[in-house]
Parts: sequence; C-alpha cells; structure tokens
Amino acid sequence: MKFQAKIEGPIFIGRSWVEYIKMFDLNLEKLNSNKILDCAAGASSFTSFMLKNGYDATAVDLLYDKDSEFLKNRCKNHLQALVDALEKIEGEFVWSFFNNLEELKNHRMESCRDFNNDYKINKGKRYLKADLTQLPFPDNSFNMVLCAHLLFIYDHRLDLNFHQKTVEEMVRVSCEEVRIYPLVKNKGQKSIYVDKIIQNMPETVETEIVEVDYQFRRGGNEMLRIIKRG
Repeated sequence: MKFQAKIEGPIFIGRSWVEYIKMFDLNLEKLNSNKILDCAAGASSFTSFMLKNGYDATAVDLLYDKDSEFLKNRCKNHLQALVDALEKIEGEFVWSFFNNLEELKNHRMESCRDFNNDYKINKGKRYLKADLTQLPFPDNSFNMVLCAHLLFIYDHRLDLNFHQKTVEEMVRVSCEEVRIYPLVKNKGQKSIYVDKIIQNMPETVETEIVEVDYQFRRGGNEMLRIIKRG
C-alpha cells in the first residue's frame, strides 16, 4: 500500500547538491573562500557535500532542533507522499534532470541519507534551527545566501509579509548576494510576489532574474539574484 498523507506546511525532502549547483548556477571554483548559508535547507545534501569538500557552509531550518531519526522518517514519509502525488500529474513537470519518478525517488533518498549522516555530526554547529524572519547571525555574515523551494512556490500559504521579512533578513546577513529559486508555483505560474519583492528592494541592492540550467516545474528555469552594492 502506498503512503498517503496530506502534508501540512513546507515539504521536508532531500534535494541533492547536484540540483543546487544547477538551480543556483553555482561555480564551485569561485566559492572556495566564501561563506554560504542555505535557508530552509530541509534534508538537502548541499551543506554535507560542501563541508566534505572543504567549503564553509551552514544550513538553517525550523526542524533542526529535532533528532536525526525524526528527520529521517519525516523525509521518507514526505518523499513518498510527493511521489504519490506526482504520479497523478506527471505531465505538469519537465522530465529532463530526472527521467522518471523512480529515478527522482532514488536520487532524493540518497540526498536524504547524506544529509542525515552529516546532521548527526554537525547538528547545532552547521545545522541550526532558525526562523527565517529572524536569522540568528550578525549583519554581513555570509558571502552568499541561498533559498530553494520555499519562497514564491508557497505564496498560497506564506503571505507577502513573510516573503518580505525573509528576503530582508537574507539580504541583511549577506555581504554579497542572495539567490532564490524557483519563481514559479503550480503549472508554471509565476508567483505574484516576485515583482512585488523586487519593487520593494532598497536602492542599496540590485536585482536580476537569471535563467538557470535546471527545470522540473514547468517554467521553473529562473532564479532571483539580489546583489548588495559596495
């Protein structure tokens, strides 16, 4: 029997470091001396990969006060719920990075395992519980701040005020730039908050929408890049 559940709040699954490279158009050679923050990282393997390869990375999520067994089960259950849901609407997605649902599931489970193994070691050091509207870091703490699959795709659950405060906090703790992916929600619809967030940015930053070499949600091949001046 397949797992059936209604997921309350953002989904907690494991996206891979390979997906992150593509989603955020990252050049690893240029990140050697950078401090990187992954916001609402879930069970993604990006921070694990970066730490193992000598980079300076930190991840935050509201669930990072939980033990590793809890998060392993949460990831497994949410991933199965996602796969069950996608079976009914496969045609709404682009099958280029993944060839099929089975490949997606295996890829994401591997990412979850990588995350969980590293979380056991670095919980409280590199994995910190945090409210994105009140990040527990001083100004200009990170060169680059990343946020994947939270802002914009949940604009039906997370209001404009949440988006605004979260973006302001990510900009505050960054000394160089913030990257947010994707800009679309269901059926390739661009979030109504993208333009509003850009319009509300202070004159001290520049914004640009950048095409990236990754697309799973239709139309989801763009990220928002926010660059701090000076």
